Amino acid sequence: MPYDEADNRDRVAALRQKGVDVWGPERVYIADDVNLDWIEPGAEIRHATLAGSTLRIGRGARVGTTGHALIEDCQIAAHVTLGAGSFQGVTLLEGASVRGFAELRSGTLLEEETEAAHTVAFKNTILTAGCVTGSVINYCDVFMSGGTSRNDHCEVGSGAIHFNFDPRGDKWGSLAGDARGLLLRSAPVFLGGQCGIVGPAHIDFGAVTAAGSVIRKDVGADIVSFEGVGTSEITGFDREIYAGLKRKFLTTAKLIGNLWAFDRWYETIRLPHATDEERPFFEAAREQASIHIKERVRRLGKIITKLPRSIEKSTRHGDAKVQRYRDEHRMLIEQWPSLEELYSKKPESPQPPAAFAQAYGEARAAGKNHVAAVQSSDAGASETTAWLLQIADGVRQNTASIFGSNESS
Repeated sequence: MPYDEADNRDRVAALRQKGVDVWGPERVYIADDVNLDWIEPGAEIRHATLAGSTLRIGRGARVGTTGHALIEDCQIAAHVTLGAGSFQGVTLLEGASVRGFAELRSGTLLEEETEAAHTVAFKNTILTAGCVTGSVINYCDVFMSGGTSRNDHCEVGSGAIHFNFDPRGDKWGSLAGDARGLLLRSAPVFLGGQCGIVGPAHIDFGAVTAAGSVIRKDVGADIVSFEGVGTSEITGFDREIYAGLKRKFLTTAKLIGNLWAFDRWYETIRLPHATDEERPFFEAAREQASIHIKERVRRLGKIITKLPRSIEKSTRHGDAKVQRYRDEHRMLIEQWPSLEELYSKKPESPQPPAAFAQAYGEARAAGKNHVAAVQSSDAGASETTAWLLQIADGVRQNTASIFGSNESS
């Protein structure tokens, strides 16, 4: 963006005149593509560069509290606090907080009352209401949900990493909890400090991964998992030859299904009862889920393009297990157009249970914010949980039917 000191002073003055607390042109630069009408009175801009035609900052938000923050094409809702760092193409809902030295990129949504400490990296990451992460975290390509409140929340310990990138150059996403956590009635997930999650994986509600563990498979509900790195070796590794992909595709399908359930939740529950002030932020939240879905589909499609080479190079292996892998890979190449459509197209689903939708709407109309409205809407809550699960599960079940009885994993 070109630097324009004189016009920047005019833009700073215009924001101050409308009631935005801007600390001055020496500390704040506002690019000429920013819509000043979308920065609300009562916001506080301390140390920041603001840019992008889709930038929004809500009332009571505080930006650049611990140093300079680059804010580009972000949607920062009311009472969000952002410290130093780079925030590009992300959405943060009311009361979210990122302390400082962060790098947040597109596909990222932090819902109400989430908190991230120092030096965190998020991309294609959704943390639902109340989730908390520690410091020095790389947590990209993750959907995390669970807990009942800000005091009973999912936790990611300091030093935790989601290993999304593998030796073949493929990237995978993982689930911690699932879309049912949107109801704020699930046990939280606890990922211990310096814990590594090798994607793709699903860590279910109530699960605990011990500090220092490296998790290489799914962890079931209410299980404490201790896993080490180990010292075993595999000789003859060839990065162009794939083994079985069934588990990875099924886990990815589960993630995509939960992102579609999340989208449906916003479409039918949150947006119909949003205030005029909230609506653009909720619409942006849906867009972040869409970005993540497209990324997962793109990454799977990239793998499909590499399978012919894998089949070609593995023909010298004659054992039955390798033959099963080749059969699976041929099936994936053949079925990819159907799978791509399955993952990319919004699933057909019924309307949400009327009792919950009505209770939630009445709570919002009475002045409750989203979190309080969900917590107080007991009518139809269990049916709504089942509704979300049905949407999410459908994508995985349809993927499983394509694999059929294939035994590769």
